[in-house]
Amino acid sequence: MSATVVRHVRTPTWSGDVRVLDTFSQRLRGLLGTNASTLPVLICRCSSIHTVGMGYPIDVAFVDGRGVVCGVHRGLMPGKVVSCHGARCVLERPSHSGIWVRESERLEF
Repeated sequence: MSATVVRHVRTPTWSGDVRVLDTFSQRLRGLLGTNASTLPVLICRCSSIHTVGMGYPIDVAFVDGRGVVCGVHRGLMPGKVVSCHGARCVLERPSHSGIWVRESERLEF
């Protein structure tokens, strides 16, 4: 499944297509085994992620049940584990210096 993410702010916005990961096996794998040019993913029913086995750093945004970003990690290196209390899903992409979401922004999927 795919979806589009839209930020609700008045500054330049990041929006884009994402691949929705909602089965157990999809959520377990996440971006593992992909390359740095892959499409961002939205991991449903998730509040903790790891980058063990990743070949590149990722940008991560934890999102609560209202669509509000409750935690952001830029350039998260391989071999790390992070979580965010209150998160209901996680947006991940290969890390780069472009625009990314910020904490407290509301996203629409």
